[in-house]
Amino acid sequence: MDVSIVIPTYNRKKVLKRCLELLFAQNYPKDKYEIILVDDGSTDGTDKMVASLNPPCRFTYLYQERKGPHIARNLGITHAEGEIVIFIDSDILCPPDLISEHIKYHNRFKDVIVSGPETRTSDLYDKFQDIEKRKFKKFWDLSGPSFITSNLSVKRKYLIRIGGFDEEFEGMGWHDWDLGLRLTKLGLIPKRNLDAIVYHYKEKRELTTLSELIQKRIERGKNAVLYYKKHPSLKIKLGIRVHHLIKDKLLWWLDSSLGDKITNWAIKNNEKFLLNLLIQWKLDKAYAKGLREGMKKYKIKLLPWM
Repeated sequence: MDVSIVIPTYNRKKVLKRCLELLFAQNYPKDKYEIILVDDGSTDGTDKMVASLNPPCRFTYLYQERKGPHIARNLGITHAEGEIVIFIDSDILCPPDLISEHIKYHNRFKDVIVSGPETRTSDLYDKFQDIEKRKFKKFWDLSGPSFITSNLSVKRKYLIRIGGFDEEFEGMGWHDWDLGLRLTKLGLIPKRNLDAIVYHYKEKRELTTLSELIQKRIERGKNAVLYYKKHPSLKIKLGIRVHHLIKDKLLWWLDSSLGDKITNWAIKNNEKFLLNLLIQWKLDKAYAKGLREGMKKYKIKLLPWM
């Protein structure tokens, strides 16, 4: 088996079905890859949808109680048999050459972590025929190699060697970067294949409440401190955006009556730019709150005076 595609999912039945259909249609030999879907406690009928499928390749469906995507990926790794493991998310839509593009880089370079760019789409049945859009995305993709697990591949033996994702992380954020950093310490080299493009599906009317976004930012902030604890260096400290702690102090007024007045005025006058700015500031404050909670939990000072 050449490739194991590991996908964690939680309550994404509609887009997951399309994600799987596109993986079934890959131009890579069907007997050379497998798909391992790990259901992280879905309650939307994902299991029934999966049971109705007719996969042309080896397909494994695993269920676990809600624990988080990184723990779901670890379960997938333990069941994988492919030499290469490709991680994607369950709201990712893949062109037919995705597996081939990942394999191409693993064949060209020795011991690498391969990532590819990601672009947004609201078309669940995108035919991926917009070649100009793909060329545009490739031209402007300046981010370099990354460890974001919505489009990442690495040899399974190295994942096993480092013990997979660190399950001490809780909730959202930084467990994928922790994995990537530990892989690089083994000597693996990050490579970015601009042709290994995926499409991140978001419905045009898909809304996430501000409270949900705030909770995710708090989780990311807490995990950022744990990431720094595990890999203490100035580069990591700057990378986890400790400046948000200073920004939080400057935005003290946002949670006061003054902040409420400004917000109400912006809503009343439909000042979209100001509203978006206020929301971003609230999210930045939530991240800073997570940093403070993380510092308290892990007994770490990120700034001398805090």
